[in-house]
Amino acid sequence: MTLKHYFTSAVLSFFLISISHADTLAFRVGGGIWQPDASGTFRHGGTENIDLKKDLFLKDGENQNYVYALLEHPIPFIPNIKLSQTALTLKGAGTVTGAGYTFSGTNYAAGTPVTTSMVLDHSDTTVYYSMLDNWFHLDLGLTAKKFDGSLSVTSGGTTETTNIDKTIPLLYVNMGIEIPFIEDLFFGVEANVLNIGDHTIQDIVTKVSYTTSYFVGFEAGIRTFTVEMDKLNGNTSNMEFTGQFANVFIHF
Repeated sequence: MTLKHYFTSAVLSFFLISISHADTLAFRVGGGIWQPDASGTFRHGGTENIDLKKDLFLKDGENQNYVYALLEHPIPFIPNIKLSQTALTLKGAGTVTGAGYTFSGTNYAAGTPVTTSMVLDHSDTTVYYSMLDNWFHLDLGLTAKKFDGSLSVTSGGTTETTNIDKTIPLLYVNMGIEIPFIEDLFFGVEANVLNIGDHTIQDIVTKVSYTTSYFVGFEAGIRTFTVEMDKLNGNTSNMEFTGQFANVFIHF
């Protein structure tokens, strides 16, 4: 079989499987709290990698809020949709040590007091197909992740800021299995990923989910959000935000 035949068969299989969409109309809306710890580096307008903890003094474990909603339907070939919004703001204050660093063209020498703020708010628009929906659940699709953020360093009444604004397409995978003998209890992994050249975005959630018989459900787990950029809008980063989360949702 030629490569063309393999490709045609794969596409045909995808659409045939997608016909087995959700049997009924389903809607879910929820929200919760995420407590990430920050690690890694950021660079803008300088040659030094600025450490998020040692140089920007960003605090760990502060509550970050997020909300989401999804709609699944039985119409073949038309994808389901999920919308989510995460507010991610970390602040810090301290005195620069060591050799100092340059940010946005301004040098911050050792002994300079600074206050810092990193905003990495982002919204996700995901379209996906439910490939399997029984004891094993599998969704596949695409996500547009829109960043609306900035990094600011303030010293002596002067603030330098760089914007982190970009919409990035990601592959979406959501899979889970039903825990044996416990109805409506699922263990799952949800991921939005991109790895092209020197740019890597990984937003991975490992979770346990339980839906009660009263349309209310609960989720908890660990979320790891990795942002690696190479001169994207002048910003270079190798950052990771990891922490526990919990949310409540309503499912119809």
